[in-house]
Amino acid sequence: VSFSTTKEMLADAFSQFGHVTEATIIMDKGKNRSKGYGYVTFSTEEEAQKASADMNGKVLDGRVIFVDNVRPIRRYNTDAPHARQLPEEN
Repeated sequence: VSFSTTKEMLADAFSQFGHVTEATIIMDKGKNRSKGYGYVTFSTEEEAQKASADMNGKVLDGRVIFVDNVRPIRRYNTDAPHARQLPEEN
């Protein structure tokens, strides 16, 4: 995306494909400016696929954008039981 694109602009552009639950622009913290990419999260997989197919190669805020589907990283469940020791070898 353009370095001037905001998360609100990103959400607005993609909202035509469904309910946007989150839009994020990735920032370069050292320079306090956009790195030129972001993420949009939808309520359903179908909405995300439609947005990806229709928005890939389109112009947003004066710049051609490239859209890929990504899946969220699964976080480690801290409430799950933990192994206390490895099984002994026979």
